Amino acid sequence: MHLIVGVKHVPDADTRLRVDPSGTTYDPDGVKFTINNTYDEATLEESLRLKDGNPGTTVHVVSVGPPRAEEGLRAALAMGADEATLVEVGTGTELDPLLTARLLAAVIRGIPHDLVLVGRQAADDEAGQVGSALGHYLGLPSAGYVTGLEVDPASKRLHIKRYVEGGEETLGMEFPAVLSILKGANDPRTPTLPNILKARRKPLRKVPVGDLLPALETWPGGAKPTSRVTAFQLPPPRAGAKILEYTSPEEAAGKLLAALREEAKVL
Repeated sequence: MHLIVGVKHVPDADTRLRVDPSGTTYDPDGVKFTINNTYDEATLEESLRLKDGNPGTTVHVVSVGPPRAEEGLRAALAMGADEATLVEVGTGTELDPLLTARLLAAVIRGIPHDLVLVGRQAADDEAGQVGSALGHYLGLPSAGYVTGLEVDPASKRLHIKRYVEGGEETLGMEFPAVLSILKGANDPRTPTLPNILKARRKPLRKVPVGDLLPALETWPGGAKPTSRVTAFQLPPPRAGAKILEYTSPEEAAGKLLAALREEAKVL
């Protein structure tokens, strides 16, 4: 089988972000980036488990991003992926989830694929749109919120479990297909030192975004974003804790209720 996994280079969860002067995004200067997007890690681990259980399977990771995204692809190669492709865009290039999906689809069409796996959503914008859009642009069936996956290569059948509100759904479908993996489906493996060294020699192809945009002009949505962020702001700083002094449980309850109703305004 040929598996393709989409990953995104996102800010590390412990990095402090600053608002860009444009007011529509964060300032990437000085930000630590990683592929430790829990959704992408779970997706990559799922593909590697399929590879372990099905000899001859290959895993190809793809990403759309600036040159620094190569670091994330190398990390995926160190986990066990076989090769990688980066659709290289300039820093600050305007993208939205649907244009990202179109760029990924344009690249994936030229790569053998039986399954295309992506994370349910990215840890930075949390849009959650690329998976279903990718299925549309590739003309393949798709399913989201996947928490379990079994593959029968001989019959080209999938048996998946997916989260639905209040329970779990089991589906059968044929591949090729596009699946969006929910985080928590499995625990990602840690790259070993030998694999980290091997990752430096694994093939990583770079495709300038300009090579793909002309072909997208004829696609629904075209070669430009169809949505944009109008404002980006950080959450307000958390207020310090307030200590309530009391002499009885009844007084404590009364003061707590008053604080929640009058100050926090949550009641």
